Formats: sequence, structure tokens, C-alpha cells
Amino acid sequence: MKTTQTDSLTDLTRKGTSIEFFSAYQERDIERMMALFDPAGEFWLMPLGPDPQGTIGDLGRNFWTGVIGAFPDIDNTVDKVTADGDKIICNVALFGTQTADFAGITNKGLRFNSDHIFIFRFNEDDKIEAVAIDWDHTSFQQQLGV
Repeated sequence: MKTTQTDSLTDLTRKGTSIEFFSAYQERDIERMMALFDPAGEFWLMPLGPDPQGTIGDLGRNFWTGVIGAFPDIDNTVDKVTADGDKIICNVALFGTQTADFAGITNKGLRFNSDHIFIFRFNEDDKIEAVAIDWDHTSFQQQLGV
């Protein structure tokens, strides 16, 4: 007999918040994205180092603004959303066409398609208090002609 795991109301709320983030990202709505976070929370791009690099309200906002500016057709497909304690883990495909230099990568008008893992950690008020993002950075760079 197969048992079915049911999510708690908290898990469902947090999963919904995570999906809302990706919906806002698709619409390139920075303000809606940022409203889901504690601006003082940790922002961590995992391929760039072993520790968070800044706050969501500062570095996160600037990073996503830069991504949207350099990849104006940025889009995503959420493949899987999993609850794990106070974390929601999202497996997501991100894709877009570069139209401006970004993070030291010269614009060559190339397109990328890259699997990402977003790990959102939530506080007791169900605001995202930390985000860690992982991807194959070498593959990302190669797709953009580095």
C-alpha cells in the first residue's frame, strides 16, 4: 500500500510564496519579487563562494535588476517544489537571451538554458529570510560564449 504525504498548511503557504516569486520573475516585477522577502535576509549565489554574499534587499535586488536588464526575455519553468523544514527547495529551469553585458560576461546575443536550484528559508511570519541559488556556472558561461 502506498501512503500519501500531505503538506501542512505552512508548507503549502510557503510553496505558494515560492511559486509567486517565480511568477513575478517571469513578469520582471522586481517590486513584487522583493515584497516576498525580508530585505535584511541573506542572499547567496552558491557558485560564487561558500557564504552568502549580501542581503536580499541590497545585493538580491541589484542582482535580479541586472539579470532582467541583461536578459529582457528571461523566463523560468518550475519543475519541482519540495518542503524541508523551514526551507522550500525549487528546481527551476531559467532561460533567456543576453542583450547587454552582465557580471563580466560580454554580450554576444546568445541564449542560455540552465537548471537552477533555489533554496528559500522562511521565518515564522512566512517571509523569505534567506535565499541560496545554485547552478552550473561553467555551463552558463559557455552557453553565453565565455
